[in-house]
Formats: sequence, structure tokens, C-alpha cells
Amino acid sequence: MPSLPEAVDLKYGDDYPAQVTEVACVALSLKRKGRMRLPSVMILSECDIEEAGDEEEVQKTCEGVRELDVSRNKFKEWPEVVKILRNLPCLCFLNLSYNTFVNGVTGLDGVQLAKLTRFVLNGTELPWRDVHKLLEHTPRLEELHLCMNNFKTVDGAGKKYPSINRIHFNSNPVSLWSEVEALGDLFPNLEVLILAECPLKSLSSESQRYVVKFPNLKYLSLNSTQICSWDSVDMCNCFPKLSELRLQSCPLFEEHKDSERRSLTIARVWKIQRLNGGSMITEEEREMAERSFIRHYKQQSERPKRYDELVSQHGDLEPLVEVNLKPEKYVKITVRYREKVLEKTLSVYLRVVDLKKLLEPELGLPASKMRLFYIDRGVGFGEAYAPEEIKLNVKKQLYAMNVHTGDEFYIESKIADY
Repeated sequence: MPSLPEAVDLKYGDDYPAQVTEVACVALSLKRKGRMRLPSVMILSECDIEEAGDEEEVQKTCEGVRELDVSRNKFKEWPEVVKILRNLPCLCFLNLSYNTFVNGVTGLDGVQLAKLTRFVLNGTELPWRDVHKLLEHTPRLEELHLCMNNFKTVDGAGKKYPSINRIHFNSNPVSLWSEVEALGDLFPNLEVLILAECPLKSLSSESQRYVVKFPNLKYLSLNSTQICSWDSVDMCNCFPKLSELRLQSCPLFEEHKDSERRSLTIARVWKIQRLNGGSMITEEEREMAERSFIRHYKQQSERPKRYDELVSQHGDLEPLVEVNLKPEKYVKITVRYREKVLEKTLSVYLRVVDLKKLLEPELGLPASKMRLFYIDRGVGFGEAYAPEEIKLNVKKQLYAMNVHTGDEFYIESKIADY
């Protein structure tokens, strides 16, 4: 298995041709001295690296590297990782995810990752004691990824890391909100907290705890958690600075349509400015959501506290009248000829000429001898419009004449009565 410098050579190589710059159609060959300058962002994921290799070679190879991704490799011993860290003084991003370490963190004495601001430890399953050892050497760390580490509890060990303001804690088997509050104690200046796919069932019902534990939280993700109560959603209003919430794929929403999920959430959590990504919540959308909320709960016996608050703001709204805007495929009409009155259900795609042929045997009058008048009864079958004789366009379909259920056709004979 390759060492770190060998993996760099395999991926980035050192046998590139001399760089060529073209100016005014003249090719200038720029001769390089020594190793080609490597990128400051080095991605060595899945390269089967197991050891650092010679430290002097590591220093030459990684000089100037600011971001290093060595995730999904074969590192097992921390002294090999420490060799790399000792020779990357400019490192500001490090990804060690999915390396399986068999022993605890050792060899960090004298190593100070003074410029490291983002640290990714997903899937390493490091115990909390090792996480604390690493954090003690990262005084400027701002973003920490601890996803998929099988953390059922949070061991704060009485420590605090005030520089860290962003925690990714996805897919850990934490089910109690008290453990989430332990994260708040450990990282007192959290602004972003991502708890997606953690089996959390509810939030704390004690409103003052949010001010104490999460005084600066602005972004919270609860996607794919096990939250099943609107009471927990209501508690999101207790975060003093929360402005963005992610809340999707929870048992709570299984009985609601997509539009209802968003609308009901916006109406309940009035502090947030953005929900589930996308554009900002406008004042118009918020007002529509709040009005929809009132109508949703108006006919229910049990109403949340938020209902009374919104009624005092918008009034006691009546339910909206449901209007079916789908076009009718069949209409019920009345046909009158002398003393005969026929009730017919007709397709709106029936042509006038076909209507005449359809009526011919029942009325005993040839279609060619019929004078057909259309009587539009108007909206709600109120006052009828004046009869309109249909002389031309006998191939026109009924929908094109805007025929509706309740309308009438009146027929006269072209044959003189003697």
C-alpha cells in the first residue's frame, strides 16, 4: 500500500510536460525547476494509504497544502496521521472520515493545528475521549463533522469549545433531546446544528432551556428524525435567534399533503425566515399560511394555542368555498318541442348536427327540418339569457358553445302547420 508521498505521485505525478504559454502566436516554453507546484487543495480519498512515509518527503510533497482529504483510506495508527499534521503548518481543512483507527489518539504533544478551521471525522467511530484530545489542539476550529459515529450519548467531560459554531451530527443514534442539549453545553456558540437522521422523537418542553443551551443558534436541521408531535415544532420558537429550519420526512407529516406541511409549519414557527431551503418566506406567504391555519383548525374540537393568537390577528375566518374548476365532460340539458319535454345527458363533445340526429326519432321531426334555439340559463340556473338560434356552424361541439348543466334547447319546425 502506498505512503502519502507515493499516493501523491500516483495521482498528481511529476512527469508532466513543460508548461506552455502562447502570447501573440509565439509559444514560450517555461522550464520548471524541480517538482511541479501541487494544488493547495489535495484530494487523496480512497488511495489505500496506510502510512505517512518519510517525514522529510511528506514535508516536501505537501508544502503549501491548505486542504487535505484523506478519507476512506487504510490509516490505523494515529502516529502516522500525526507525522502528516506535523508537516502541514498551513492546514485549514482536514478530512479523516472512514479511516478505522485501532488505537486511541496519541503523539499529539507539540502539535498545534493553529490554522485548522474545518475538521471532518465522519464514520471514524472515535470515542469522545479521543475527540476531546483532538479538539484541544485546534484552538481556531469553527466547523466539526461527527456524523455516523454511533454516538448514543454526548460526553462533554466538563469542557467547552467556544470557537466551534457549526456541528454536523447526522445519523447518530441519539434519541433524547437532553443529549442534544449536551452538545449545546460543549459548543456554547453554536450557530448551525445538523441532526438529520437522528432518531429524535421530541424537543424539550421547557422554553427557558433553549435560551441557555442554544443562545446563538440560527440554523437547525431535523430532517428524517422521528418527531411526531406538533408540540415539538412549536418549541422551535424558543430558540432566540433561529432563522432557518429544515424539517422534512418526519412521522409528523405522514397524514398531511405537501402544501399543508409547509403551510402549517410556517404558521406555527413564526420566527423562521427560510423553511427547507429555497427562497425566503415572504410576508404574503406567511399571511396566507396563517389564514390557512385558522381555516384548518376551525372545524376541529382541539385547537393549538397558536389558533387563538392568529384569530386575534386575522379574525375568525370562514372556510373557503371549494370551486371545481375541472371542465364538465357531460351535461344535463332540457329539450322542448311543442308539448314534449326531454331530459338528456350529453357529452360536451357532441356536435350540433349529431344532437339533431339524436333527437329525430323521439321528436318525429327530420333533422333537416329543425330550427334549434339554445337557452343559456346562466350561473346557478338563474335568469335565462335570450334564446339564440343556431343557424351556422352545425358541426360546432357543445363545449365550444359553453353549454352547462341546466341549459335548455328549444326546437321549432320549419314545416308550416296547417
